[in-house]
Amino acid sequence: MLKFIGIGDLLNSDLLNTSAYIKEKNRILLIDCGVMSFKRMLELNLFEDVNTVYIAITHMHPDHIGGLASLIFYLNHNDILPKIIIKSEDEENKQNITNLLLLQGVDVSRYDFVVDDNVIIFDNMLKFTYKSIKHNEQLKSYAIEISFVDKKVYYLGDNNDERYQKNIIKKLGENDLIYTDCCGNNSTHHIDLNTLTEIYDDKSRKQVYCMHFKDDESVLKAKNLGFNVAVKEQSKEEYLKKIMLH
Repeated sequence: MLKFIGIGDLLNSDLLNTSAYIKEKNRILLIDCGVMSFKRMLELNLFEDVNTVYIAITHMHPDHIGGLASLIFYLNHNDILPKIIIKSEDEENKQNITNLLLLQGVDVSRYDFVVDDNVIIFDNMLKFTYKSIKHNEQLKSYAIEISFVDKKVYYLGDNNDERYQKNIIKKLGENDLIYTDCCGNNSTHHIDLNTLTEIYDDKSRKQVYCMHFKDDESVLKAKNLGFNVAVKEQSKEEYLKKIMLH
């Protein structure tokens, strides 16, 4: 369902900062834009034939929002006014994003804010909702729930929120998908793979995609435990090079 620009944590320069998107016709929903993400978006020609860009930010750590200013300048240069989705009635977070962008020279005229409970991006989309989750005490952090006609997508960026994930299990439909951080290891801010195995049984793990990896070992562990693994998308050049090598 989601495609990934990167699947790594803050310091993983090989897998890049975790960022995902959905693209349909001339519209795109981008989830997070970290410091390593913007350049990769250009390599993927992500905005080719796009005229409408929605951006969802899970929280304000640099590996999730650090590339946003560069992205906005690039989109403006291509006559696109991006729409940043914010949670309804969360004026504090709206102001924090505004201030961060102003410090980087991005005037408020270069983007629009839209409210989560009033956003319909794609034809088969029913609802977009931010849900507050546990991650870092200094920052507001959100999970994203997107309801489509035939499924619901749960996207948890950085989190250590067992309670929220256990609540998902109670209402999980057979077509629903869960994307979750899994890079924690004795961390109070991130959930780890051992905890995820306690939350999700063998059957439900088939609907879970792990992301935000700290290293390749974590990727292999997630696969061996029966979880799906988010895959960093290849550019056309990388794909062709791989074909040539084989």
